[in-house]
Amino acid sequence: MAGTGAGEVATQRINAVVRDYWPTTEWRNSTPAEQGMSAARLQDMMDFIYGEALDVHSVVVIRNGYVVLEEYPFPYQGQSRTMSYNGTHYLYSTTKSFTSCLIGIALRLGYIDNISQPVLSFFPDRTFAHMDERKERMTVRDLLTMRSGLPWDETSAPFSSPENDVYQVNYNSSGGVQYVLDRPMEYEPDEVFHYNSGASHVLSGIIQETTGMQTSEFAEQYLFDPLGIQAYYWPSDAKGVTFGAWDLQLRPMDMVKLGFLFLNNGTWDGEQIVSGSWVNESSQTVSLLSATHGYGFQWHTAPHLNSYYTAGLYGQYVFVCPEYDIVAGFTSGYGLSDTDYNPYMFGEYILDAVIDASGLDAGTLLIVVGIPAVALVLAAAYAMKRRTP
Repeated sequence: MAGTGAGEVATQRINAVVRDYWPTTEWRNSTPAEQGMSAARLQDMMDFIYGEALDVHSVVVIRNGYVVLEEYPFPYQGQSRTMSYNGTHYLYSTTKSFTSCLIGIALRLGYIDNISQPVLSFFPDRTFAHMDERKERMTVRDLLTMRSGLPWDETSAPFSSPENDVYQVNYNSSGGVQYVLDRPMEYEPDEVFHYNSGASHVLSGIIQETTGMQTSEFAEQYLFDPLGIQAYYWPSDAKGVTFGAWDLQLRPMDMVKLGFLFLNNGTWDGEQIVSGSWVNESSQTVSLLSATHGYGFQWHTAPHLNSYYTAGLYGQYVFVCPEYDIVAGFTSGYGLSDTDYNPYMFGEYILDAVIDASGLDAGTLLIVVGIPAVALVLAAAYAMKRRTP
């Protein structure tokens, strides 16, 4: 589906906020009332989770920089799809938003000149199959926006099958970058939105080619350490390229730090981690997929809620609402056939709990039903009456 231009559906911003502390070492707690939120409405959400027995492992709500809700209703129980390491949780395709942020950091530090650079220019010593002028024109921006023109199929066969492109990125002896860029072009670059986890992996390859560091090492030095993220696990493909699309593991309270960094225009305790212009551009709607769902630079957008968010398979999310100074996070273990209610709860309960502002219409809510592949989020306008537990 062809999308709108980047400026046509813009996320509202808040002015820069002077924070009275930074959660580098730890987050500070507050009551909902002290931060202008309804404790009763947030409790309604928890009652909904328990009442519906939703497989939600953690829920975090941060307002004005303070944690007003941190709950672990159905914590990790050992399912392979949410296996944790040292208290961390698989983020699945929420990983993509971290990779996008690292591209922005590489730009700020001068490792990458601009995102209009052709993708193949970063791999001058490699030969790729099915070359044509379309592949030569494909840019970093095309990878970021899922408009690369490359084919991708992670739904027709199980993840364990060599017929699945996810399997090939994981296990192909030539490495995931080679596999993805060897594929014949399917569309013109920057014409068709086609969700492609392989494109995200190529972004990781670009980081490694330009910085001389594994993406995980680059992240540790320039993102994780400044934000105080110490516990993480992020493996690599057969050629040592950190997985750019999936498999990052973080603790829930560290995962939401990415949202807080973006909420603060890329600054953290006086340091510019990623540029404010990158934050703004990344979180704008480039492809409008429905009235309630858009896509930017490896971030999903919710134009009707003036918000943007990461999204990972089985229910891993970081939501950012600049207008209300809110960051919210969910980790979960939903099955492929389950309804993922987390986006619904963000609009229906979390934003609805704000009592010191008005303007957002939560009557038409984002709902994600049965994510069938690695963070392939299918969203549609869905007029849903409020459900009272």
